[in-house]
Amino acid sequence: MSKLNLTEAELHELASFPLFDGISSGALGEVLSGGAPRSCRHRETLYHAGDPAEGFSVVLSGAYKLIRPTPRGDDLIVYFATPGDVIGALLMGKPDSFFPVTAKAMGPSRVYSIPRSTFQRSWAANALLQQRLNAFLYTRMSLIQDEKALTRAPLNQRIAGLLLKLLERSSREDEQILPLPLTRQEIADSLGVAVESVIRVMSDWSHRGMIRTNDRQIEILRPDQVIEIVKEE
Repeated sequence: MSKLNLTEAELHELASFPLFDGISSGALGEVLSGGAPRSCRHRETLYHAGDPAEGFSVVLSGAYKLIRPTPRGDDLIVYFATPGDVIGALLMGKPDSFFPVTAKAMGPSRVYSIPRSTFQRSWAANALLQQRLNAFLYTRMSLIQDEKALTRAPLNQRIAGLLLKLLERSSREDEQILPLPLTRQEIADSLGVAVESVIRVMSDWSHRGMIRTNDRQIEILRPDQVIEIVKEE
């Protein structure tokens, strides 16, 4: 256990993620070797864009927003990483690579950070893990393509689509609460629009009883109405 720098609870936490489903305990020890858990405070940076990519991380709890600087000098959120997500693994096969985005914690969050050497020794040769990493990439690319397809759509439709995509990641099917603390500014930064516009739309939805927000949580009270917005022609 000392080799992994993990408690039994943390090892069980990692083993429960779909990423490691079907991986034997011995193989799991190999793919996690040399790593260590790391805790981040709200808004603490895990790494900055341009930092050397010397390792990658699996999100244990909380959430991280991946931020790409734009030529205009502002930030665009390209992805929200939630528990079970892998951050930075796709760079591990490229020597002397650098992170293209900044990863910042959303609320108190934790990751298990794994060095590049472990990836090269144990992950690169594991066909099952490579298949799942490719699935992560496909999912993220699909989200980007979906957003590009909606760039000409009304803002309320784009916000509805984003909230529903995030809600799909919730581990509790009986709740309609987004699995990460999300501000209106972060929604605006994700969609590349003014925060004032997002505030107007979401305030209207709150007054109509479609959503409820408190303590940086968003609960979708009427998912049927939000789905109808996405379907509007």
